[in-house]
Amino acid sequence: MDIDKYVNTNPTKEEMTKQLRLDAALMECVRTLYFSDDVNAAINEILKIIAGFHNADRAYIFEFDEENSVINNTYEWCRENVEPQIDVLQGVDIAVIDRWMVQFETKGEFYINSLDAEADKDSDEYEILASQGIDSLMAAPLKIDGKIAGFIGVDNPADNTDTLFLMQSAAAFTVNDIQRRVTLEQKMISAISNIYISMHLLNIPENTQMEFQSNLDIREYVNRPEDADVQMHAVMSALTDKEYVKQMLDFTNLRTLNERMKGQKVISQEFLAADGHWCRANFIYVSRDEEENLIQVIYTIRYIDSEKQKELEYQRALKKALENQNEVYTEIMNMQSCGLIAISPEDQKVVMINDVAKKLFASSHMNQSDIDIDRDFVEKIMADERDEMFVNIRKLTEPGESYVCEYMLPDGKDYMYIMSHSKVVVLQNGTKVRISSLTDITEKKKQEQKLIMLSRTDALTGINNRGSGEHEIEDMLAEDICGMFCLLDIDKFKSVNDDYGHIVGDKVLIEIANCLKKCFNNADILMRLGGDEFAVYAIGIDTEEKGEKIIKSFFDEVEKISIPEMDNRGISVSLGAVIRYQGSSKAFDWLYQKADSAMYICKNNKGNYYSFYRPENKEV
Repeated sequence: MDIDKYVNTNPTKEEMTKQLRLDAALMECVRTLYFSDDVNAAINEILKIIAGFHNADRAYIFEFDEENSVINNTYEWCRENVEPQIDVLQGVDIAVIDRWMVQFETKGEFYINSLDAEADKDSDEYEILASQGIDSLMAAPLKIDGKIAGFIGVDNPADNTDTLFLMQSAAAFTVNDIQRRVTLEQKMISAISNIYISMHLLNIPENTQMEFQSNLDIREYVNRPEDADVQMHAVMSALTDKEYVKQMLDFTNLRTLNERMKGQKVISQEFLAADGHWCRANFIYVSRDEEENLIQVIYTIRYIDSEKQKELEYQRALKKALENQNEVYTEIMNMQSCGLIAISPEDQKVVMINDVAKKLFASSHMNQSDIDIDRDFVEKIMADERDEMFVNIRKLTEPGESYVCEYMLPDGKDYMYIMSHSKVVVLQNGTKVRISSLTDITEKKKQEQKLIMLSRTDALTGINNRGSGEHEIEDMLAEDICGMFCLLDIDKFKSVNDDYGHIVGDKVLIEIANCLKKCFNNADILMRLGGDEFAVYAIGIDTEEKGEKIIKSFFDEVEKISIPEMDNRGISVSLGAVIRYQGSSKAFDWLYQKADSAMYICKNNKGNYYSFYRPENKEV
């Protein structure tokens, strides 16, 4: 930045005062960033300083999303009585600011002194700015590694309109903080995705993909959002060992995935990669539509060389023990950490079992000759497909035939996940034996469950996010389950953020969620819709009288909320409710609309006020 052009060697008293104000504002920006641990709060405070210096209605930051060719309003400060615009200025076509970009590149700044005089009234630019009440603005580009990545600006500035020095300086030293900004959800996804060599979110209807984790080899084939099926076919064809290519192309066929995952949350397939690594690929369900067709799935690949090596050693050790029938190899079997069972396909009798397998099925005290497969093993398995599973295993009668399945076993008060690989082999004496290895995959399953929970949960409050909550309510309505739908928001929440900061605002949101958890049943559906808006579907509440008891107990809990940083300032909410009776055909959108209209009435009253929508008179 050329600072010299802003320095006047013979300043007047007025110019000296302006320079002192500029210096003071600049130092305040620096102090704010230096002493703040919260990047988002610091940037919002800097916008407030900039808006004050220019006496502007609004200060803001937009960031570019080049992948989708849009700009997003990511930070905003508004003067009192100025309507916030951040929620509506998301996904704006980058072409709207084409003429801004030219000025950013050539002059490093952009001005509009009069919107009516300078902008084409038929343009999207004019329509968007005029709808916000903007007559003039000033903006400076944000640059990362010399490339424009967004801009910082103010609307309707009244003072110091002849200089963007403060704004340009703020852009220079906030850009690093913007780069290191990471949301809680991103941190959680990053932590989990590091377990995998590859993780992508797939949208099945749109045939698109988004990368969470990958490497250079995979990115050579999977490197754009669209045509997910074509890229999947290409990468699996190139990076899979020839012996496993057909198997993996069938497994990763996105056109048949919906049918194969019906009733399933996770499906898995092991394969050998072209570079010699053993891998396990998973499709993990994230969301489905009303007809239970897949919308989003997570596709992961993980190295399992250590696990697979042990399994192959177990299989070799078992086969050798059976072939030689001596105590040495039997002892080797018992030293393995994987459960092993050898069964005769003809009469289902146990030929060999190691101690680990006995322990898994709580049969350590039994002699091999006393074990009954159905009584001691099959009946202990916790799986809806248990009978079908063992029918498929018992169908294995010919050499080379194999079957892989997963199931749960009780483990004290908890349970464990087991992966079973079954295969028929022929011993040297011609006897056929079905060998099953049992591997404890509990930790792997828990990691998969964390991914599923992450996709459904609001990271700040721990309750359902909008997508999962709305989906669960729609399922309840489809099953004609009556209940009370409540829509609520926090009164004057914006002033909480403005007066005390977003960290305190987050504490208020968490406390409201905790009050909901205390007052509603575990079966009820709680969700955060976004911002300070929450919703609840209280199952079985079919009268206003029943609903009022719960709402009043919730209000009692809200009145107990005490945030130390808020100096005893109380929290209150406005709540609209509607009863959904059994036999009604009303859908989620209808419930939301009616509860919203009931909540609107509450805004004319003091806090912690509720109202019910009544169809006969449409008011409380």
